[in-house]
Amino acid sequence: MNCPNCGAEVRDVDRFCGRCGAEIRKEAGEASYQQTNYQEGSQQQGTYQQTNYQQPYQPLDTRKSRLVAGILQLVLGWGGVGRFYLGYNSIAIAQILVTIFTCGIGAIWPFVDSILILAGQVQTDADGVPLKD
Repeated sequence: MNCPNCGAEVRDVDRFCGRCGAEIRKEAGEASYQQTNYQEGSQQQGTYQQTNYQQPYQPLDTRKSRLVAGILQLVLGWGGVGRFYLGYNSIAIAQILVTIFTCGIGAIWPFVDSILILAGQVQTDADGVPLKD
């Protein structure tokens, strides 16, 4: 199904477009709810409607920035801040420990890591979401 406003592809259960926020109206004949009768013994307790609820609207572009991660890593790399930003907590802690145990010489690792991030060698954050340029 496509959004009538911007043409973006939306799921059948969506009530609003994820790109432009326009309301998606169902075509005639499509049911937006399902009626269910609940019975206990021989007495009917009532008729209830179950509505397909949509998750709250979230912008599509919630990805982390490659530039922000690279600059954080360049400036505060000795503290692993760029890797913490991307969600790679174990690498960030390792960078902190290496910097401490080598009396600052290990800060070369975060510097090289910032260059790799800025050059595009790191493609995703820790959740597997691609970084935006």
